[in-house]
Amino acid sequence: MKKAGLHITTHTGRSVIFLLLIVLNSLTLPAQPVPVRTDMRKVDSFVLTVKYENDYIKLARDLTGPFLLDIDKVRAIFKWITNNISYDFRFFNSGKDIQQPECSDKYDCAGITRAWENDYLKKILKSRKAVCDGYARLFQKLCELNHVQTEIIPGYARTKPYQIGNKITANHAWNAVFIDTAWFFLDATWAAGYCVENDDGKLIKFVKEYEDYYWINVFQRISRNHYPKNGYWGDQYRLSQEDFFNQPHYYSAEVLSNISNEQPVTGMLTVKKDDTLHFSFEYQKDIRYIQVNSNNFRNPSLWTTIAVSKRKTKLVRDTWAEKKQVYVQFKRIGNHYSFDYVVKDNSLYYVDLLFDYKKALRYKIILRK
Repeated sequence: MKKAGLHITTHTGRSVIFLLLIVLNSLTLPAQPVPVRTDMRKVDSFVLTVKYENDYIKLARDLTGPFLLDIDKVRAIFKWITNNISYDFRFFNSGKDIQQPECSDKYDCAGITRAWENDYLKKILKSRKAVCDGYARLFQKLCELNHVQTEIIPGYARTKPYQIGNKITANHAWNAVFIDTAWFFLDATWAAGYCVENDDGKLIKFVKEYEDYYWINVFQRISRNHYPKNGYWGDQYRLSQEDFFNQPHYYSAEVLSNISNEQPVTGMLTVKKDDTLHFSFEYQKDIRYIQVNSNNFRNPSLWTTIAVSKRKTKLVRDTWAEKKQVYVQFKRIGNHYSFDYVVKDNSLYYVDLLFDYKKALRYKIILRK
């Protein structure tokens, strides 16, 4: 059993401890090192040569033909999908759902479902577009054709800082894959790239940019922003929905890839004015500057846009903003960082931690009177 705690020192010198219990069931889902080579370039290079020829059974065979190990087969399938399938943001904006066939017991429901899925996957491969359900189904089908056990996991994906402490409806789908002796988790949708939103929150563009963080994860890592709707997966580690929704918000995959052992572990911090919050974490990359933004104070952006012609603009360093930056004094021992933050007023409701001027984590503040 692992126990992680949040330690807050109050202005009266008392200590307030928030405990989040995470129990690891090593018999069902072993918390073992991820079975992936550090260098997958051979597989990735081969994938670039494979073309879809209007037959996904042949595609499954072509992708994995040179490889004996399941990890290599899974990597080939995953990389081909992320290379070739773009997120269908227009379908997402339409608000429509994927229409699966309805079936009663008197019909061959399994056969009807197979026929529907066959057509669905062919449409995805022809258009080279899908939403998360399509990414997950295509990955599952290509793995199954290679005798690799795979599951689709519908569930909750946290994407916005305001979602801390708020339960959302199920909004995403990703995969679990069984390799060697354990289940691992991956998300081809988020690995393929990201979407750009306008000011109204409408998706306006998909940017293809591979993100390796979402390739092969243990549950403890992917559960920072993914949580299964089916209680089975979450129950294996005793991570409740409430604990999931109460976690901090992580702004980027770069942060997720490098941070560990962060304290506080909960993103919901109940404090009083003049309390001191103690933050600590390990980070694999060097951090030169740490800053704290909040609803009451924001460090000005270091970059500003200037016009260079009637139609062109460019980003330039803002020398005024450089002089206005406020930095946190932190301690560093190896890869371990720590610092304190004093709650100075009663109107605080969030704090953002910035690493080298980039947003890293958000915590929600609940003030006691």
